[in-house]
Amino acid sequence: MNATISLAVRENSDAPVKATFDNKKNILSLSGKKSWLVSTNVEMVLLFVRLKKPIEFSFNNSTLFLNSVLVPIYKEKSTIRKTLKKTRFLKNLNQGNLTLEDTQIFSKDISSGKKIRGFGASEQFFVMLSLGIYFATKVKSPKLKKSFYIIVKALILDFNARKPLKLLVKYHKKTLIKLINTFGQLPERKAIINWDTDKIIFKNMLK
Repeated sequence: MNATISLAVRENSDAPVKATFDNKKNILSLSGKKSWLVSTNVEMVLLFVRLKKPIEFSFNNSTLFLNSVLVPIYKEKSTIRKTLKKTRFLKNLNQGNLTLEDTQIFSKDISSGKKIRGFGASEQFFVMLSLGIYFATKVKSPKLKKSFYIIVKALILDFNARKPLKLLVKYHKKTLIKLINTFGQLPERKAIINWDTDKIIFKNMLK
């Protein structure tokens, strides 16, 4: 697959994703929103959806029962892929929502969600590392810069040590929330437009 790919896993609580499956046509229809934090040059987003009811469909002469699915959403489908928030930190990152409006996915494009089990932790680790790097580069105080760098270094070392991401995120989460609070008390926070709003977004991503 020659495309820049990202993933959307976390649901928007205001519009949870609803799925219906047409057994006769083998088409999955999705409506709702997923939050994402991705590079602006992404051409295709892999969407993870946990199903309230298992779906059954025939594929390659066999019957599959899925409790969760992984489906591709391409950039050209502009009616369903929307970026709702402007870039506010790290030039190559974009905050927003992936909006699904009765999006139809054929069975040939559906994969089992088991292939992405645990990605929620990967998404949180990405947020933690990105924020840590950004804060460390923005602060002017040598003392704070050093302490922020130590936090980022600890994240990278634990990742390179191949520690389970779920445990890694759980272990470092409180430290990153404190880092967010510390940065929020500094003049450098003015570099981020609407810091008070973004602070809530960042903390929600780490829940």
